[in-house]
Amino acid sequence: MARPREFDQEIVLNQAMEVFWRKGYERTSIQDLVEHTGVHRGSLYDTFGDKNQLFLQCLDLFRSKDRAFGILEEEGESKEVLRRYFDRLIDYALNDDAGRKGCLIANTAMEMGAIDSSISVRVEAFSMDVETSFYKFLMRAQQRGALKKKKNVRELARFLVSIRYGLYVLAKTTTDRKVLEDAANVAMLIMV
Repeated sequence: MARPREFDQEIVLNQAMEVFWRKGYERTSIQDLVEHTGVHRGSLYDTFGDKNQLFLQCLDLFRSKDRAFGILEEEGESKEVLRRYFDRLIDYALNDDAGRKGCLIANTAMEMGAIDSSISVRVEAFSMDVETSFYKFLMRAQQRGALKKKKNVRELARFLVSIRYGLYVLAKTTTDRKVLEDAANVAMLIMV
């Protein structure tokens, strides 16, 4: 008779996600996952499948939990809301306590996006979520007059997606907050 699971799957997924986020997919071994989660190798395989399947589940979990875009739904002047969004992103990106690990999705896109189609589909889906959040924010801004009517909202949303990912990548190689703020300041120029 099989023994019942003695661990919370969501907690273990979060722990595994942290390992992948810090080390990347390729540099994370099953032994790393065993040590960090405290779950035996066989139990990991029985519950989550192989390393790739576990990683895909971690990407899905990240996508379901990412709430950074809540800022874009906050009340206030559109330009100030966007400024708060970038300030919080920069705070998080430069957080040494988190090891300046960047964005799991951006890291994954650079490491595995062109190699594994099941991963690239998830990266693209997350990027579409990000784009949609920016698009909705920019549509509201345009309706309020904070964005010129002639501006293409879809193009600007895609531009902001690239800025978001770019800030996380820059933060992995610099500790100078001004470098990130300068890039965000240029992005802010889209607003009236």
